Amino acid sequence: MEGLKYKLENFTLSESSRKGILDSNKNEEYIPPEFIEIAQVALAGYFLVNDKISVCPTSVEFYYHEEFEGGIKDPIMYHRNTKKGLKSIFNLGTLHNHVSGIDITFEHGESPEKAVRASMLIREFEIDGKNENRSTLLYEALYQHSSIFEGISIKWIDGQTEVEVEPCYRKNVARYDEKENKIGKTQKQPSDILTENKKHVQDLRKWQFKKRR
Repeated sequence: MEGLKYKLENFTLSESSRKGILDSNKNEEYIPPEFIEIAQVALAGYFLVNDKISVCPTSVEFYYHEEFEGGIKDPIMYHRNTKKGLKSIFNLGTLHNHVSGIDITFEHGESPEKAVRASMLIREFEIDGKNENRSTLLYEALYQHSSIFEGISIKWIDGQTEVEVEPCYRKNVARYDEKENKIGKTQKQPSDILTENKKHVQDLRKWQFKKRR
């Protein structure tokens, strides 16, 4: 089985996948097969912390944004260019900490102006046989048992076989309008569903994948 590093290093959306996402206009449930393939590998492996603690992802969410004109837009993507300046491109496999938890990044491009922003949030994980759905607790699972004097070791270990995954909506990710404003529940149409926190209209892209038990 191809490992996670290989999958992320060689990641690119096919033209049919790009067309599928762009044509969906955020309201259809098109699922890029490239995301499925990465999720199957990611949810088969685990983090090995200090050579003794195994932290196994059980759910991942994808965030994908193309900086160039006419590209795929994902307004909730935290790491993208703004009017205040350009963002450098993350190194492959960077563990990026932010308010929702920890992402594994796989951005690429020749320059920030034409960069492809791509990352995978560890939404849920398992440690000591217990599943945890509070993504921010991954900070504790990966870092708490480490000493700055002894060094911190976090390694990715690939699984031996791909796992089956189940797609679903990203947690509390709102749909945005053309001006990149979140669509609130007061603007909800009859066919819309709300985010889990009931504050906004849900983005219907099924870019979260859970490990099927």
